[in-house]
Amino acid sequence: MKILMQFMLVLLLVGFVSCRDTKAEEEATKEAVEQIEAVETEVEEISKKIEEEAEEVENSLKELDSI
Repeated sequence: MKILMQFMLVLLLVGFVSCRDTKAEEEATKEAVEQIEAVETEVEEISKKIEEEAEEVENSLKELDSI
């Protein structure tokens, strides 16, 4: 009976420790995902600005060609 109680206690301790590791990994993963999303948003904004500036340059070149 004493061995069974010790075994159960060890299982409980291992289960608790493994859950703590999972939570830490989930938090790290969540932070990484948030950083990736922030970078993606910034890339999209930069791409839009580049496209707008490219259109402005094309329009300017067309005006110069017509002169």
